[in-house]
Amino acid sequence: NSTGPKRRRPGRPRLDAPSSQYISRRNEIITAAADTFRTKGYEAGTLDDVADVLNMRRAAVYYYIKSKQHLLYLVIDRALEVALMDLERCADLSSTERLEMFIRHQVRIITSETNMFVVYFDHSVRLDEKYKEKIKIRERNYFKAVLDIVSDAIDSRVLRDVEPLYATRCILGMTTWPYKWFNPQRDDA
Repeated sequence: NSTGPKRRRPGRPRLDAPSSQYISRRNEIITAAADTFRTKGYEAGTLDDVADVLNMRRAAVYYYIKSKQHLLYLVIDRALEVALMDLERCADLSSTERLEMFIRHQVRIITSETNMFVVYFDHSVRLDEKYKEKIKIRERNYFKAVLDIVSDAIDSRVLRDVEPLYATRCILGMTTWPYKWFNPQRDDA
C-alpha cells in the first residue's frame, strides 16, 4: 500500500457536472421545445420539430433529453425555476416593496417567457406521474413564498384585512393571466 498521491487513470478525466456547452445546448433545446409545444401543441409537436428549429437531428436531441415527456418536464420545470428565482431577493424589503416587486416580477416573467408559461399552464396536465410530484413540490414552494409576501402585506396593513389564501390566489390569477392575451407589439407589460 502506497501512501502517496493517487495516480490519475489514463484518458480524459470525468466531469463532476455537465459542461457549459452541454448546458447551453440543452437550454436551447428546452427553449425550442417551449416554442414548438406552444405553436403546435404538445401532442402534435414532435422531437423532429424541435430538432429542426436547431438544425439538429432527432437522434442528437436524445443526447440531451430522455424522451419527449422528459422534455415537457424540463420546460415546465424551467418555468417554475424562473418564477422562483427573483422571489428570494426580495426578503429584506418592506412589505410594500416586496408585494410590488412580486407583482412586477410575476408580470415580467409571464410576458417575457410566454412560450414557456403557455406550455406550463396549458400542457402540464400531460405530464407523466413520475414528473408530477417533482413539479408539485416546486409549485407548493412558489405558492408558499407568494403567500408569505401577501400575508406580510396584510399584517402590515398594505392590503386590507382579508383571508391571505384568497388574496394570494387572486393576485396570482391576475398576474398570470396575461399569458393568454399579452402581445408585445400591442401591450406594455
